[in-house]
Amino acid sequence: MTALHEKSMTEVTRMPRRSYITEWVIGTIGVLTAGVGAWMYYVPTDWFLGGLVEGWYFGMFVAAGLLLTAAFGLFARTVYIDDPEWTTRVGVPTVLALAAFGGAITFALIWIL
Repeated sequence: MTALHEKSMTEVTRMPRRSYITEWVIGTIGVLTAGVGAWMYYVPTDWFLGGLVEGWYFGMFVAAGLLLTAAFGLFARTVYIDDPEWTTRVGVPTVLALAAFGGAITFALIWIL
């Protein structure tokens, strides 16, 4: 009588994909904050908040940079967890997060100095 040997199988269980709502919300708020900062740059000084205009747009650019850093960083982390390889899909958001953080630091230094 012959013995039947069953082939061993390994199963790969994957976590279900997570929604990117948090990243989209933070990123949208960051882009809107940058837009308000750019708009504040052109606000006339005789406006009722004109005295605050000089520092506000730098603050808005710093806040926008930090928000975009968080959004791109969270997105890059989530993509890296889904597929743990350094692909273009992971590298581009990482570079964008670093660029946004560099912009936030630059505007913070200009604002302080």
